[in-house]
Amino acid sequence: MTFTDVKTYFLGNRAPAVNLSWYELYRLSPAEMRAVRSSLQTFQRGEGTGGDHLSALAARWNEPGYAAAMRLFVQEEEGHAALLGRFMDQQGIPRLETHWLHEVFRSLGRPLGLEHMVRVMLTAEVVATVYYRALHQATFSGLLRQICHRILHDEEMHLVFHSLAIRQWEQGRSRVRAWLGRQFYRGLLAGTALVVYAVSRHTFRAGGYGLGRFVRAIVAEYTRVEQMQQPQGSLAPRVVPDHIGQLLPSKRSLFYLQTLKHRVL
Repeated sequence: MTFTDVKTYFLGNRAPAVNLSWYELYRLSPAEMRAVRSSLQTFQRGEGTGGDHLSALAARWNEPGYAAAMRLFVQEEEGHAALLGRFMDQQGIPRLETHWLHEVFRSLGRPLGLEHMVRVMLTAEVVATVYYRALHQATFSGLLRQICHRILHDEEMHLVFHSLAIRQWEQGRSRVRAWLGRQFYRGLLAGTALVVYAVSRHTFRAGGYGLGRFVRAIVAEYTRVEQMQQPQGSLAPRVVPDHIGQLLPSKRSLFYLQTLKHRVL
């Protein structure tokens, strides 16, 4: 696979937002609102930001197709922010102008150049993959579940795209340097995942992800990403099934939502 292949995929993957069920009349219940409101605000703010800086860095790398693929990647991320924002508008959930978690990620990604910024983004993408699975299971809203499905579908190629770049950057590096780099970014992932879980724990729990299941899902996802970064690793994105997990929220999710239904937002 090449970056030109990724660019071609991104071009063919564009799907109009009109295909989603924007006519849906379903309103989030008080319990669902408490479970997803804050995390939706946080993730909507974090999607699709920093694109100009990232595209400028990508343009400096003399690699055919990479800069064009990066621009399309940024556009997809901005599309995710637009989908989540439109849903929030329909549900009366205010959009955030800023969030401290987003600012921390921006400060982590910018100073050390393209590779570091991509690795920081990849960390966020891995955590987001687990988050959108949980969000999908945390609500009865068909529209929100459709949005989660679309984002998860897009995230698959995002993981491949970033892993392909990292695979090329690591060519020719000593084993010691490569090992040290892996340990550093594993540590970054662990810290990021725990912070995100703490901030968005209501959504994860409502989606059936207690801390133990969440950690196992993160480890499994990042292990797969690290395998893609190996010279002989498969770079094929997974197919996201039409119904992620179960058709309706799980019994654990329903129990958690039941415990929230009488609380005040």
